[in-house]
Amino acid sequence: MTVRQLFDNRNDLNLKPSTNVRGAMVFCVVAGFVTIAYGMLSGMQERVWGSLLLNAFFFFSIALGGSVFAAMQDVIGATWGRPVMRIHEAFTSFLPVAAGIFIIFFLAIKFDIANARNVYSWIKDPAAIHHFWGKRSWLIENFMLARDTFAILAIVALAHWQVGMKVRRDKIFVAGHREDAERVGRIVQAKLRYWSAPILIVYAILFSMLCFDMLMSLAPTWFSTLWGGWNFAIMMQTVMALTLITMFSISHTTVGSIIKRQQFHDVGKLMHGFTIFFAYLTYAHVLTYWYGNMPEETEYFIHRLHAPWIYIVAAAPLLSFALPLFALLPKISKWTRGITVPLASIILFAQWLAYLLVVQPQIVAAKDWGGPLIEIGVGFGVIGSFMIAFFRFAARNPMVAVADPLLPEGLGEGHH
Repeated sequence: MTVRQLFDNRNDLNLKPSTNVRGAMVFCVVAGFVTIAYGMLSGMQERVWGSLLLNAFFFFSIALGGSVFAAMQDVIGATWGRPVMRIHEAFTSFLPVAAGIFIIFFLAIKFDIANARNVYSWIKDPAAIHHFWGKRSWLIENFMLARDTFAILAIVALAHWQVGMKVRRDKIFVAGHREDAERVGRIVQAKLRYWSAPILIVYAILFSMLCFDMLMSLAPTWFSTLWGGWNFAIMMQTVMALTLITMFSISHTTVGSIIKRQQFHDVGKLMHGFTIFFAYLTYAHVLTYWYGNMPEETEYFIHRLHAPWIYIVAAAPLLSFALPLFALLPKISKWTRGITVPLASIILFAQWLAYLLVVQPQIVAAKDWGGPLIEIGVGFGVIGSFMIAFFRFAARNPMVAVADPLLPEGLGEGHH
């Protein structure tokens, strides 16, 4: 499909959920609320907060990744991904929802609602980090809550500005003013080419800080200088996986008709590449701690090498690395629905397990865990919220970057 044909079909560029999808979203959200209520009333408040933290952060990371991936392409003027860029940009619609969940969590910590203060042992017992000068200077409750709230709101604002400019440009096109849209499109392209690099630097700093404060400080005496990069690797691998699943899901629509095998292949290659990058950073962690043999570092891993966590430790690397590493080698596995969608789904599940391993062993005693029912139930609620945010965005905005000056080349129309 060419840009001219997109102009002729400009009223078909939104995506609306089918009745079944709408029902699934409602079911997921209800399941989430029921699980939270059950957990809170059953005396598992800390575990519910942990489940909310791991699920909200996992999907917050994917939503931010959608904006990061777009900024990477904008700064270098990449054309190959233009037909699918709006899909992962739509993921950013979940960022305000995640911000709301985090702010509720922070308020619960501040006012000690439902034992939320117990999630972070250093808040409950500041003496735990008394011997670590750097940590006790950084991990101060009010300071952390304030800076993380600022970081989350700044990320939401930047992503809104970044995606919002493109959407406004495309809405001019859909309104029938093609020449105006092309003029605005050139202005937006120049602006984003200039600002995307600084935005990526800001994202890197703020995201690394949030990873440190909200995830790593759950084990306050443990530290990792690779933590920001490790979480970035998970972010990019899961963004590619969810983008691929969405691409297949909409292949029957007008929006999906412009996505060619080349885009599936390229996103699949990136998912494969970030699979290797994630494994490299994970191995770098483990190797460094093994030969360093420092108690506060190795204890973190030893704690997870006991039941029930050991089963997840065994499953996660197989599912997030070994299986996709080899399965994604053949070209066909990157664009065949029956192979690509299961692989992408396995990667998403495996990285969700990785976040579970980071969060819950620090909050839930091994003898009290008894399986991931609460974590999965809360996960359903967050998945439902993510899908609702995505489809609200997709119903209101063109899901193809129709006024993007680089789209014609991305569609194979040559240079314009």
